[in-house]
Amino acid sequence: MLKSTSLSVLVLLAGVSLAMAQQKANDPGQQAPANPQGDGAFKSQQNAKEEPGSHSSGTPTNTVVFVDGKLAVPGAPADSQTVPSKVSERNAKLDATPIMALPLGLSDEQKQKILAGVKSMPVTQISAKPADMLPQTTQVSELPADVKQAVPMMADISIIRTSDKILLVRAPNMVVTGEIPAQ
Repeated sequence: MLKSTSLSVLVLLAGVSLAMAQQKANDPGQQAPANPQGDGAFKSQQNAKEEPGSHSSGTPTNTVVFVDGKLAVPGAPADSQTVPSKVSERNAKLDATPIMALPLGLSDEQKQKILAGVKSMPVTQISAKPADMLPQTTQVSELPADVKQAVPMMADISIIRTSDKILLVRAPNMVVTGEIPAQ
């Protein structure tokens, strides 16, 4: 009991002495201590004054990071997505493409597996392109199980085979999410 009381008193006295030290530091009547460097007031006491050597005296260097929206620094990519559409033809094309029409990112090998798996499916006459929403009554075919296993991203995709392409359709909402040329 005595030990815990004396510890509490010690902590209380340490807190009071710390508070008194802070009050002395904030007292406006006190003179600021001299800078140990000997070059005037501390930086925190300059009150937004500029230092004499803060401006370069030499010739200005080219510090432009962007030129016409393109990164103008060494090693920057030539035509990145930071370039505005009015300067980059590639980015203008990407901006005009609906998000649902962006390619699924299938490799050539995956596309070949899909084509091989749907060769025996019936050909349908339909005119659709990526990002088109088809009527709910449109007949779609399921991909074979071995194709779904080989290409896991196709698990919820159905297909429509036309004479010149394979349409990839997300069946719950009947949106064409991609196409693979049949040749």
